[in-house]
This record gives sequence, C-alpha cells and structure tokens, in this order.
Amino acid sequence: MTSESQVNVYTCGRPAPSLTVWSPPATILELAGEESDLVGELIQSFTADVAGRLQQIRGAMACANVVVLRYQVHAIKGSSKQMAADRVASVCEQIEAAGRERPISQLVDLVRQLEVRVGEVCAAMAWYRLSDSRRAS
Repeated sequence: MTSESQVNVYTCGRPAPSLTVWSPPATILELAGEESDLVGELIQSFTADVAGRLQQIRGAMACANVVVLRYQVHAIKGSSKQMAADRVASVCEQIEAAGRERPISQLVDLVRQLEVRVGEVCAAMAWYRLSDSRRAS
C-alpha cells in the first residue's frame, strides 16, 4: 500500500491528504533530524493553538469585535507561515486586507474559508503524524 492510498481515523477513512495541502517544511525537518517527536510536538502545538484562536475569531465575529479578529487572524497567519500552511496564511492575508476596507459583518465568508483551510491542514498534519509514527515503529 502506498502512502498516498493509506487511510486513517483522522481523515474519516478518506485517502491521505494531498501533499499540496500540507507537508512539513524542510527547515523543521532539518531541525528535527532523527527526532520525529519534535515535528509531532510542533504539529500538536499548532493545531491546538489554531483551534483556540478560531474560537476567539468566532466570538469576535458574533460581537463585531474587529480588534480581536485582527489580532487572532494575524497570529494564525504567523504560525501558519512558520509551519508552511500556506493556504491558511493566504486566507488570513485576505481577511486582513478585507478587514481594512469592509465592516466585520462582511467577512463571514472569508472566516468560513479560513475554517475550511485550517481543517484541511489539520487533517493533513494528523495524517502525517500517524504515518510518521508508523515509520518509527
């Protein structure tokens, strides 16, 4: 079975996510070396952080709190760039740009798009962790 046809519980029984969605950046892989736990820890930290920040964004949208929205989107953008989650970072940039020109109420679709992209990346990261743990054992 090739890695691209593997299935796991994190992706709801679907085949492995495409590498175009996410793969670990070379700099992190080089830093980790043989210590694959480091990559897993970074993935765990990223996914937990982004989940909390998305919750804050939902609250900001509900209360029309543009300050919280901007702060949380900017933070997600930064960590996404560090983890090579480029699609997530791109949507964050779109939200930041649109937020300067439009009221928060008109950013709902972009926030939904952010949630979708985060879900895709987190699924790819979960698949990577699972497949990496299989390689290590």
